[in-house]
Amino acid sequence: MRNKAAGAIYNRMEREGAPVRDMRADHLGMFQAPFSTELPEIDIAVVGIPLENSIPLRVSTHKGPQAVREWSQWMGPVHPRWGTIPFDTFSIADFGDLSFDSEDLPERVEEIAEVYDGFAKAGINTLSVGGEHTMTYPIMRALASGGPLGMLMIDAHSDTGGGIIPWDDTVLAINDASPFRFAVMEGLLDPKRCVQIGIRGRASHFWDFGHEVGIRIVTAEELEDRGVNDVIAEAIAIIGDGPAYLSVDNDGIDPSEMPATGLPEPFGVSARDTRKIIRSARDLDIVGADFVELSPDNDPTGQSTNIAAALCFEMLCVLTEARARRTTKRRKTKWAR
Repeated sequence: MRNKAAGAIYNRMEREGAPVRDMRADHLGMFQAPFSTELPEIDIAVVGIPLENSIPLRVSTHKGPQAVREWSQWMGPVHPRWGTIPFDTFSIADFGDLSFDSEDLPERVEEIAEVYDGFAKAGINTLSVGGEHTMTYPIMRALASGGPLGMLMIDAHSDTGGGIIPWDDTVLAINDASPFRFAVMEGLLDPKRCVQIGIRGRASHFWDFGHEVGIRIVTAEELEDRGVNDVIAEAIAIIGDGPAYLSVDNDGIDPSEMPATGLPEPFGVSARDTRKIIRSARDLDIVGADFVELSPDNDPTGQSTNIAAALCFEMLCVLTEARARRTTKRRKTKWAR
């Protein structure tokens, strides 16, 4: 059955003009999705956000979306375990990379929020590829209009920079070290439904805010000691049935497997365990997801981007499964217009 479905989607893509036999075609979108910015035609948008303003070293994060786009041609269109075919379930489109009118980070944050507010009002779920982690904050501003979100996050850093006084917004401006502090302060995230996995390294003093407000922080060492299945079971129970966001920072993955990062922290989460954690989100009501901070220039082999693209396809399938539970409406992706 699955092989028949796989053959059918490949045949349909070819009939509709998707060059499935030319995986290096430069006009293909993410996972060979068609490009489109027509919101009424889209159910799930894959969006590149080439944001790079507050990365302190080892730059090239702005190149992450296009690098993933190129490697993603080898991923999908059928999930290897579940048999999920996003293109046969919903209208998937590559929205392209956002362009910015300003060089200033706060103004860019507002530009991202405006675009994602349009997605939210149109009922579009998004898989966003970055770009620095700051981008998740304005995305959450758009998604949390109906109430605070839960979150499943893989990262080396808690990204809640600042002191333990949670409501003093004069301590730190928004940047890639503080998006989730601001998201909690503004009521976009319910901290008691948030789980951060893989946390480690030299920024442990930034974890205080998370502990203070009730975020469940699972260090990389705890993950190793307990095992990924045990941690996943706890995370699913904490996040529960409400709307949730899935965020993966590539520095959560061990740099021996993911060297293309601006802030390599040793002794991280394995790529296999990262995939397993992402797959566990299939049991959650995921309304948006992102993969951030890939810095392609730091790995000339392309190994990191290959892994990133594979993980992004897993996230696309999670979004597809979650949306399918929320709605009975179906419309297939169309390449022929």
